[in-house]
Amino acid sequence: MSVTYLDIRDAAVTRIKEQFAGEKKIRVAAHPGSFNEEEIRRLATRTPAILTSLMRISDRDVNDESFCDFINWVLYRANNQDTLYDGALQIVSALIPVIRNLDSEWCIDGGRGIEAECLYSGSLDKINITLWAVKWRWQVRGTASGGGILLPGDLDWFEGYGAEHIVDQQNIKDEVFLEVHNAHSNDSDPG
Repeated sequence: MSVTYLDIRDAAVTRIKEQFAGEKKIRVAAHPGSFNEEEIRRLATRTPAILTSLMRISDRDVNDESFCDFINWVLYRANNQDTLYDGALQIVSALIPVIRNLDSEWCIDGGRGIEAECLYSGSLDKINITLWAVKWRWQVRGTASGGGILLPGDLDWFEGYGAEHIVDQQNIKDEVFLEVHNAHSNDSDPG
């Protein structure tokens, strides 16, 4: 099975959209990259919005040492009562745990290295808009030739072992739970 970086970006958007499905006013979509003020003015007609951009791919040519760096742009237009753009901060507060818990069969854990930065400016304030950039990294399985992510066909996940043993006349439980971590990964390494 081959997974492309487009699949990865779209999976991130889909998972975030699923978590915000109850919030019909928030638009969740993909975005190709960074903004300029003119584009923000154009997008301001459909806020609040969470726009997801895959900004950087780091492929270390080693299984389980590939990273996708994302930015979720939180675009928010305030009314006259919300002069501090508290609504934007509420969306960011809800988005961070969603990112932290993103899951897919070809990723390792959820989003990591999450950093949120307010990009408020006086020129955006003139049109009652603020923008947050929520940066994060998703560690993915190593890439295969052709731009896909290698998933072995015989992939087995060992989640734990449980058994009951009879000793003399008493049942004794034996449970083992294992977590596998890549000892060579460094989540703080940007690339």
